[in-house]
Amino acid sequence: MQGAPLRLTLVAIVLLYLAHALPLYFFNVAIPAILRTQGVDLRWIGMLSLLYLPWAFKFIWAPLVDRYFIARLGRRRTWLIFTQLAVIAGVTALALTGVEHGLWPFILLGFWISTFAATQDIAIDGYAVEAFPASQYSIASTAQSIGVAFGSLLGGAGSLWLYELYGWQPALLSLAGLITLTLLALRVVNDAEQSDNAFLARYKPSLGRVFSRPEIRRLLVVIVIYRVVEAPAMAMLNPMLIDANWSLGSVGLLFSVFGAGVGLLAAISGGWLVKRDGAVRWLLGAGWLRTAAYGLLGAALLAGWLNTWTLSAAVLAILAIRYLAMTALYAHFMQHCSRQQAGTDFTVLVCFELLVYFLGAAVSGFLAKPLGYGGFFVLLCLLSGVSVFLSQRLMRPAIAPVYTSCVSNK
Repeated sequence: MQGAPLRLTLVAIVLLYLAHALPLYFFNVAIPAILRTQGVDLRWIGMLSLLYLPWAFKFIWAPLVDRYFIARLGRRRTWLIFTQLAVIAGVTALALTGVEHGLWPFILLGFWISTFAATQDIAIDGYAVEAFPASQYSIASTAQSIGVAFGSLLGGAGSLWLYELYGWQPALLSLAGLITLTLLALRVVNDAEQSDNAFLARYKPSLGRVFSRPEIRRLLVVIVIYRVVEAPAMAMLNPMLIDANWSLGSVGLLFSVFGAGVGLLAAISGGWLVKRDGAVRWLLGAGWLRTAAYGLLGAALLAGWLNTWTLSAAVLAILAIRYLAMTALYAHFMQHCSRQQAGTDFTVLVCFELLVYFLGAAVSGFLAKPLGYGGFFVLLCLLSGVSVFLSQRLMRPAIAPVYTSCVSNK
């Protein structure tokens, strides 16, 4: 363990991922509902999707985050301090303005927050890879999932709850205050000694170095095959419940509260399983569980079993399997990151994964409408089985736990 004891570093990872997830889930979960209650046109609410552009394209400037820093602060600490302060400033400004000054200032401030939160994520990912020995990547991935789960709960459901009770400004200022508290994690991040300017002068992080590695190119193919099936399912869970006459409040409670709780348990269990058996084994295991869950849900829908308990159990099972899969997938990503440009490597993999996810989600409605929800999930069950089989063929050499590929100086 470099710099700080393992437990402190794990706490820091949880807090850092919480910090970057808070604004992400605020815009993803809370803002659409809040704006709609204020009578904002659905077309403007739809434009909120523009705020995700920095997350999809952050790989473009990821090499700059790996390359430039203030030596006295450290390679990761420099960017963590800068981006976190920028996010806090943006959220505070948003609290003081709201939508009363027009939607364009609102969107510009949202874009500011999203851009710096995405940049912060590059530094956090790089720190997570560098701060742990390769044998502990499963634990680091679990800490990532826990931080994101809490961010989903507090940034989404928590912000909505505060808004309903106290209004816009108290809700946003509370969010800014919570992000400010996570600055305490930076006391643990002390990588100044590991930030060797002389070495970085010889080694220039770049996107070309990422794509020149055959194992990365193979992993990108796996991402397409494995993740493209999951996105349509996740995109249709909310509409499925609404069409089953669930209220918005009930849907929010299931996803943001119970879903986050199940996700935490799945992430913790997943970290232990990945550490014991290896990331690839449980990535594939989660894939087969996913296949079974889609098949059972599809069969239940075709049979007309639309009661609350059946749908709740199905959704929570799918969410738990997703957290298990993401814990294993991110641990696998970390195993393929070079320490010389960990932020760039991890960001490229995550951005590619998000792009595949967005594209898969985009076609979900075109499949669900003609097939119905039952037929839709049966189809996804079949496609998921094929995707896991192909992924297993591609990742066969890595079935056993391997913790060495990412740490050699390439």
